Amino acid sequence: MKKNISILVLAAALLPLLFSCNKAVESISVPENGLVTISASIPDGPATRVAAAAAETDLAWKWEERDQILVAGVNSSVFDIEDGFTAHQADFTGKPVAGTTFSILYPGSYGSVAELEAASWTGQVQTGNGSMDHLAYCALLSGVDAFETFEFSDAWAAEHKGTFKQSGVLKFALTLPEGVTAPESVAIRADEPVFYADNAGTKATSLSLDLKEVSLGEDHVLTAWMTLPWQEVKVPAGTVLTVTVVADGSNHWQRSVTLAAEASLLPGKVNTIVLDATGWTGTGHYAGGEGTAESPWLIADAASLRSVRGDLVSGETKYFKMIQDVDISGAEWAPLNNEGSFDKFIHFDGNGKTISGLTITEPVAYASFAGVLYGTLKDVVFDGASINAGSNKAGIVAGYLGTGKNLTECSLTGVTVNNSAIEGAAYLGGVIGQVAVVTTVSDCHILNSTVTTSVNNVGGFVGVPDCADAKFEDCSAEGVTVVTTAAVQYAGGFVGNINKLANFERCLVKDAVIEAPSTKRVGGFVGQAGKYAGVITGCVVENATIAAGQNSGGFVGVDYFADINKCAVVGGKITANSSHVGGFAGYPEGNASLSCKIADSYSTMEVVGGGQAEVGGFIGIAKGLIVVERCFSAGAVSGTHENTGIFAGRIDVNTAAVSSCIGWSATLPFAGTTVDGAESVKDNYAGNEGTISSQATTLGWSTEVWDLSGDAPKLK
Repeated sequence: MKKNISILVLAAALLPLLFSCNKAVESISVPENGLVTISASIPDGPATRVAAAAAETDLAWKWEERDQILVAGVNSSVFDIEDGFTAHQADFTGKPVAGTTFSILYPGSYGSVAELEAASWTGQVQTGNGSMDHLAYCALLSGVDAFETFEFSDAWAAEHKGTFKQSGVLKFALTLPEGVTAPESVAIRADEPVFYADNAGTKATSLSLDLKEVSLGEDHVLTAWMTLPWQEVKVPAGTVLTVTVVADGSNHWQRSVTLAAEASLLPGKVNTIVLDATGWTGTGHYAGGEGTAESPWLIADAASLRSVRGDLVSGETKYFKMIQDVDISGAEWAPLNNEGSFDKFIHFDGNGKTISGLTITEPVAYASFAGVLYGTLKDVVFDGASINAGSNKAGIVAGYLGTGKNLTECSLTGVTVNNSAIEGAAYLGGVIGQVAVVTTVSDCHILNSTVTTSVNNVGGFVGVPDCADAKFEDCSAEGVTVVTTAAVQYAGGFVGNINKLANFERCLVKDAVIEAPSTKRVGGFVGQAGKYAGVITGCVVENATIAAGQNSGGFVGVDYFADINKCAVVGGKITANSSHVGGFAGYPEGNASLSCKIADSYSTMEVVGGGQAEVGGFIGIAKGLIVVERCFSAGAVSGTHENTGIFAGRIDVNTAAVSSCIGWSATLPFAGTTVDGAESVKDNYAGNEGTISSQATTLGWSTEVWDLSGDAPKLK
């Protein structure tokens, strides 16, 4: 169906299609080519008449070439329009459809009812003032009992025991101030989510339309059209609606109206908003505010978000607050602070809103949203970001937290990255590349995203915390894939390499995939807890799949001098492609001045060692001044090398102490080999008598730390 400019016709009109399903499909005469013909009609005359500005505008539909309809019953078939159709009547041919009830979809490019119901109407673009070429129509006859001859209408749907849904149209007829010449976008918003973003019923606080090649005439009237989802929108009395037009280099013009009575936006109608030239207010680059703590600049669209970079000032803090979701796809993003002295401080309140489509395809310094972050970033979602970071430190949110030259504390709170991908070099993280100043990162998450590198130091969440007293609390990396494409070092599901006294509490890695078969020092949580690494407590790796090289573990690859306690590796699988691989730690090692301690932790990960040396259910190889106590391993361990054990592959050097630990297996020894340290390896159990909890009770594990009431101990 086509929108008729003389009559107003929408680009994909509501046309009914169908087969009579009261008849069995077999009763339809099927030609030798296996196709059947159905007849679809549109009611005579305009489907709708509505007021638009001073004139009456008709909304009507007519068939056009290449139209298709999908009929879904027991099976589905796409029907193509035949020659000889008229504006309101057309025949379609397709394969027979069986069933007793049917759904009829227009356009037929939608493969199912679910796909049509999920159709989103965000991201619409109009080229030219008054153009309707971008309008797209959709319609659904659902649960009807026939399709051989049908009509797209409420009346026909009701007669055939089904329902009818169709999209609508919103028209803006806005007389703008004389200073406005080239509008770039138009939007309407409310303080509460009264609109719909898609056919599925997702609520939204605003509707927006991008404009291209729009120049206003002498009357200064902007005519803009938007396709609306098929739900009726009811806007309560008293609602303040604000119309914003961005024009002439990201300048914002606004006008607000308070509804005296309830208003509706109706499907199948042209719903028109008419505003004259009075009452418009210019608010500069933003939807309001002054950039101060008391009055932050308000971000309501892509234009205002892109203005942030130019309004940051060296040595000062500027304040911003999002009031709408913002889509910045379609153009390169320039990081906010990645040049000069970097001392441009920011307080960015995402206010629970989403920034979608952040894209960097040409490598820039500190490729990310913020670049170098000094200050606070909170309560914002980044969805569908895509970054090619080149050789710089990078993350979706920030390439660098501080630079080491300024000790002002930074913070990230309530930030989520979703459905995103970043590719780059050293110091690469899904959220943050490198941390250089005292930082608190809390309640931040990365979901269903990919991080890829060919250089050292990569983490699903953060590449390298390189500052004492950095804190990560209640954060997660779920459904994240970490890929190394070369023989490098330091890769982790959460963090690549911890260089300083960073602390991690209650952080989670879940359903991660780490593809690093030739990479050394790989961990489900951290690749290497390096020199002077701090405390990791209450953190969990769940259901990770890891392919890794030398010195790798389900939780930590190489552990130097860290204090790891109350942590767990639950399920999942690690496959060893070199020596020193464990279900929890690959290679923990301390020295005479700094001990390495792992306590009150466990692993149920499967460990596949093949013929590699030093393969263990908990530890690959334990060396130096290391203390491991009150830990258990209960995952399957397979390996042909003599240094294969249910708990440890090899315990080396007489300073290694492993005590009160459990390896749950009927066949494997506690350790494949214990060298020069038997007196320090004591009070341990290997076997499968009773339950793990009963053995832990015998070994004196604390019930303040462990719940021993079930077959396997659980951390409290």
